[in-house]
Amino acid sequence: MMKLKYSHLCKLTLAAGLAVSLPHALHAQHGHLNVGAVGTQQDDPLIWANGAEFIDTTGYLKTLEWTDSGRYAGRYQGGITLTVLPATAAHAGPDPDAPALGSSIYFRMACLEAPAGGTFQFWDSTGDAPAESLAGGETGTNLWVLSENEGLPGTDPYGHIHGRRFTATQPGLYRVAFTALDMSANGAGGGPIHHASEPIPIRFQAGVNILNVEPDAEEGHVHVHFGAQAGYGWQLEFSPELGTNAGWRAAGNPIIGQDIVVEMIHDLSPGSRRFYRVKGTPVIP
Repeated sequence: MMKLKYSHLCKLTLAAGLAVSLPHALHAQHGHLNVGAVGTQQDDPLIWANGAEFIDTTGYLKTLEWTDSGRYAGRYQGGITLTVLPATAAHAGPDPDAPALGSSIYFRMACLEAPAGGTFQFWDSTGDAPAESLAGGETGTNLWVLSENEGLPGTDPYGHIHGRRFTATQPGLYRVAFTALDMSANGAGGGPIHHASEPIPIRFQAGVNILNVEPDAEEGHVHVHFGAQAGYGWQLEFSPELGTNAGWRAAGNPIIGQDIVVEMIHDLSPGSRRFYRVKGTPVIP
């Protein structure tokens, strides 16, 4: 069974972020990060065609879910699907941003940031172990194929490979950069057609994390930031103590998660000890 685990990230004199399990099974959110190209001429660079939806500066934050059974047992799993835009009608194209016919697109990962002791992992479609594991600050040496054309001249570089996953070994925040490369031999001089893309940094969270708690004595309230997973309504709660006697109460109104970092304001003056948590309820379509 899969469930969320919260991370104990924020410890201030005023407040703390808590780690609490959700009793509900989760439904994985599915998204596609698409590789395209500036053009189809020799040396035109690859691009992340919809990268603006995922890049870390937008507030996007993808949640990986704790799982205690099956292939990913003992890890946080989930992620996004990397695809290549189609260049022909055979794959519902042509897309105007598709790479050139005959290109063969791969990707490479770099783990820019990770919690202490945590690794970010890529699982290919088969296998009972991660295909690649990276700690914070490590850049992968492996290239992973995205196109399904085997690099044959004149063929559609489209790719949408199912069954792949990302996992994380420790709760907390991960920042991972993805680079797309053309590894074909169909360009000038038997090399690639396209230059590599710029790396795109994307944030992932293992479990649902309270990122920080900021008391604002001048305004008389507290700012709480957390990663609000899509598919759930989220309620910020507070209590003056922990344990069986904790009396959790709502702080502000609930919000609907959209896989972004959100700010909730608790209109209660700083100055007293209290703890914060967030509680998720599945949104029924």
